[in-house]
Amino acid sequence: MAPPCPGRLPLLSPARAPICLLLLLLLLAPSHPYSVVGRERDSSEEEGDPPGAEDGPQEEKPPGEEQLSRERETPGQGDPSREEDPPREEVPHREEDPPREEDPPIVQASPVSEDPDSHRNVPEKKDDDHQHWRYGGGPLWPRVSRACGGHLQSPVDIRPDSTYFRPDLVAPQLHGFFLPPDQPLKLKNNGHTVQLTLPPGLWMTMGLGTEYRALQLHLHWGAPGVPGSEHTVNGHHFPAEIHVVHLNTRFDTDHEALGQPGGLAVLAAFLQEGPEENDAYEQLLSHLGEIGEEGSETWVQGFDVAALLPHNLQRYFRYKGSLTTPPCSQGVIWTVFNQTVLLSAGQLRTLSLSLWGPEGSRLQRNFRATQPLNGRMIEASFPPPTATAHNPPDSPEPVHSSSCLNVGDILALLFGLLFAVTSVAFLVYMRRQKRLSRVAKENVIYHPTEVTETAT
Repeated sequence: MAPPCPGRLPLLSPARAPICLLLLLLLLAPSHPYSVVGRERDSSEEEGDPPGAEDGPQEEKPPGEEQLSRERETPGQGDPSREEDPPREEVPHREEDPPREEDPPIVQASPVSEDPDSHRNVPEKKDDDHQHWRYGGGPLWPRVSRACGGHLQSPVDIRPDSTYFRPDLVAPQLHGFFLPPDQPLKLKNNGHTVQLTLPPGLWMTMGLGTEYRALQLHLHWGAPGVPGSEHTVNGHHFPAEIHVVHLNTRFDTDHEALGQPGGLAVLAAFLQEGPEENDAYEQLLSHLGEIGEEGSETWVQGFDVAALLPHNLQRYFRYKGSLTTPPCSQGVIWTVFNQTVLLSAGQLRTLSLSLWGPEGSRLQRNFRATQPLNGRMIEASFPPPTATAHNPPDSPEPVHSSSCLNVGDILALLFGLLFAVTSVAFLVYMRRQKRLSRVAKENVIYHPTEVTETAT
């Protein structure tokens, strides 16, 4: 009995050992590749090996975004993180959007680049909204208002030898321009000029029954030693210029009249240096110190506003133009007087040194450059001696404003000629009378008288 037992045991032991090993290998083999794949996925997720992680923009992302993405992929943490941390909501959006190269310029770069520009533009927009335009700087006027690039712009250069005489032009008739002292007037520094607002009741007529209501008046000037009139005569600037703006009574507001033919009318006069102070202008210039800063205003007593214009309103030039400042609306009737207004040198200096404009700059040289006529004809209300009322605009005979004669001059010449002719005729008559008297004396024969002696 003993031998068979040891024989079976050796046979069974080697057979069971390989079977057990095979069973162990079969049980352990599937577990090893599964765990390797899982580790590869984990390592790939940590190192950024998926296709979407190979894009360059991922290197530009902040480190915090990668940690947020890994936390999002773990189960049980994605939903709470989205609710508690709003920036994590952008992560699934980036995963759903394959082209990650477009994300950085849209999400990160554009806000950073726009914020500084927007902050830089804020003061500029405020300045533009407040100033709208400037003299000698800032945006081009046609960009501020398209009308500033029109073909009928003002001011212009007036050449008297090329003007067209129209005898039907009558002098403007001013009404209500004398204001009592107890009527206050607002004087303001608007950053571009000094402006005097005129109350209702001031109006004028320009012939044919057309009435215009005065709105405001303002000045244009240069700098000490630099003339600053807007209109020029033969290219010559005057020290300053006054504009009195009127509204056609057919319109209720100036906004309605802008751009309408004849909607606005401006009376302009040149200011020139004289030996004495101008009392009328002193009513304004004496208050400039009160409105030195831009936007400041004050009140002045009423006075004779017509005294700011020349005494002779019969001689003037007229043409169709525009406002000389934005919006540069066209359709404005300009009347530029031939006679200048005299101010003292001190008054002109006060005008150019008393006011301040935008950004603390001194308010000077507030005049626009002359604009081309573009075929317009400037009319004159006074005739030259050689011109006739039927001369066409292209007449070769020029108009000379300096040699024109009014009715009084013509009458004086006529009386002078009549006196000269009468004097010559009287002299000729007297000479002939003397001559005749001499001839009569020569024809007389004198005979000596005979003397007879009588005896006594």
